[in-house]
Amino acid sequence: MIHVPRPGGIAVITASEPGARLALGLRARFAEPERVSLWAPRAYLPGLAVYEGDMAALVGRLWPDHAAIIGVMASGIVVRAIAPHVSDKHEDPAVVVVDDVGRYVVSLLSGHEGGANRLAEQIAAETQGQAVVTTGSEARRRIVVGVGARRGVSAEQVLAAVDEALTAAGLTRHDVRLLATIDLKRDEAGILEAAERLEAPVQIVGRERIRVLQDALREPGFVEEITGVAAVCEPAAMLTGVQTQLLAPRLARDGVTVALAQDICGLSAWDQADGRT
Repeated sequence: MIHVPRPGGIAVITASEPGARLALGLRARFAEPERVSLWAPRAYLPGLAVYEGDMAALVGRLWPDHAAIIGVMASGIVVRAIAPHVSDKHEDPAVVVVDDVGRYVVSLLSGHEGGANRLAEQIAAETQGQAVVTTGSEARRRIVVGVGARRGVSAEQVLAAVDEALTAAGLTRHDVRLLATIDLKRDEAGILEAAERLEAPVQIVGRERIRVLQDALREPGFVEEITGVAAVCEPAAMLTGVQTQLLAPRLARDGVTVALAQDICGLSAWDQADGRT
């Protein structure tokens, strides 16, 4: 679920029929869908409000009382539309840009103060896309935590396993970018609560994608009998980004398995050449 703690409306503006389909799907994933309005220049699909005139005029009307504006379109269009209205990073709404298929989710404006970074991460987790966050302090959050769990585990059990794995790797909760788990655990309350307490979104990874890696990670047994795949936490963690690198073997603790992976996209060519991660 996508949570926007800042008060105010949430507007999703699209410019195409594929974008409209994505916008409708996104609205259903917000914790408070009644706050979300959908806008388009044409009535591509039922449920969209049609605006007249240029997009900059629409943005101007939405700007004062909206917590977030999400453009499902090219980033250049959004930049031109918001440019006349940008004022103060503490007051401007969060602005996020998503391509028509949800592959990339860009935190464009009010990333930290307005919550655009957090919003981009949450949307990317829902679309199984890649969040693009350029705020220095938050872009350095590279760790993806893959989680497998016995049904009914508590958030405390999940967090205890996560903390143990992080400590062993010399990391802290502040390094965690997101949690990843198999689609069978989409509604596992303990995992969802743990993610909320870590202030990290949960990305769901389908079983079919996990099967791609299972031969290399095969440990036939109970997990495969129940889920249909040989391992959960390692491939879930590794399949969440454009480039991820497993940091350590999985850790099993009290009904929870945890694997840590590092997003290495942002590492410099010099770091990689020197063998540093």
